[in-house]
Amino acid sequence: MQIDRFSLFGIWGGGMFFAINGLVGPFFTLYASELGASTLAIGFMVTLKALLPIVIAMPAGQLIDSVGPMRMLKFGSLFQLAALVAVVLADGLWLLALSQVLMGAAIIIMASSFQVLVARGDKDVRNDAIKRYSMWMSGGSMLGPILGGTIASAFVVPTDGYHAAFAAALAVAILFQFVLIAIARGFPHPDPAEAEVKIAEIFSPQGYVASYKRGLDLTAHRPVQFGLIATFLIMYIQSIYMSFLPLYLVQHGYGTMTIGAIVSTQGLMGMLSRYSLGRFMTRYPLESIIQGAGIIAAVSVLLTPLAVLSPVSMFLLAGVVGAAMGVNLPVSLMIMVEAVGDSQRGKLMGLRLLVNRFSQVMSPVMFGVLGQTLGLASAFLGGGVLLVATVAGFSLYARRSWRVVTWGNSQRPAE
Repeated sequence: MQIDRFSLFGIWGGGMFFAINGLVGPFFTLYASELGASTLAIGFMVTLKALLPIVIAMPAGQLIDSVGPMRMLKFGSLFQLAALVAVVLADGLWLLALSQVLMGAAIIIMASSFQVLVARGDKDVRNDAIKRYSMWMSGGSMLGPILGGTIASAFVVPTDGYHAAFAAALAVAILFQFVLIAIARGFPHPDPAEAEVKIAEIFSPQGYVASYKRGLDLTAHRPVQFGLIATFLIMYIQSIYMSFLPLYLVQHGYGTMTIGAIVSTQGLMGMLSRYSLGRFMTRYPLESIIQGAGIIAAVSVLLTPLAVLSPVSMFLLAGVVGAAMGVNLPVSLMIMVEAVGDSQRGKLMGLRLLVNRFSQVMSPVMFGVLGQTLGLASAFLGGGVLLVATVAGFSLYARRSWRVVTWGNSQRPAE
């Protein structure tokens, strides 16, 4: 059985979606800083991206199960377009803050829908699609900052360059919208009338609360618990790097093009790490792979103040961070989807992204406070020590108490 064309669209579309985000994300904090925002204010603005997703994550997952991922992709892309229009028009902090709220809604809806699209079929086909989706996602995350850095560096005035990168992201998003509409016409949309929960019920107060209860019920599965905690820790680290590393690099005299290249290196190594993932999956359980990646990423945060002293060491460390964080998405998805049925995939993806958003709420605020009071160097050092201790403690506890073992292939590899 091969990957069908709609899963292939999910793979390709995910790459486009993260390329669009990559055109905006690394330069958003720099643009906000140029407009006069403090480190603390930037931390709170980045946090806004996670607030609306926390509110709508589980209803969005329920809707994906009810109306299908393609219809929800079209809905989420409207939020993305609105967010990009807001950031293009922004000449102050209020529209920038609004853009983060709208982009947060787009991410929770579209990322969940893409992941449901690729998590189809039997185990081997599904895991192959998940790996390819994560590779394209990393490819988009690599390409976006490179294009953004190229565009931004072509302008003498930094704000003009960042603004041009945002406009390019908007143009690509409009093109993606037309492709999505064309592809969605042939998708076998589920009948909402036959869904387990009716749409009207989801939007009622009782249905809203029930959607979160149904999602939290999935945590009764031990693999789901493991995957959620592991992805929370790694997303916490990723949120720190994406939000504050550009500011830290600017403080050490790095240019816009170099910053874009460093961020892109993370995406490139994240993509390349997926090529070797299959080899690791034949030798180690998925839980061991993601635990090792978490330790490496946490240690990398701790080493950032040393690596930033040299562009060469900074590129190397960014590559290590990207490779370590690159296994998070495919491995955590493989662990969790194994434990639930097809009819619950939307709720599962909503729950996973809800946990991610919680990490993105906590990370920028806590790191922003540390950076504002102690400086970014101390924030990376202190945050790194805390993350190393936390990831190591979780790994030790999970191995001794939970003993969850998931293999990435349909048959357990030979010893």
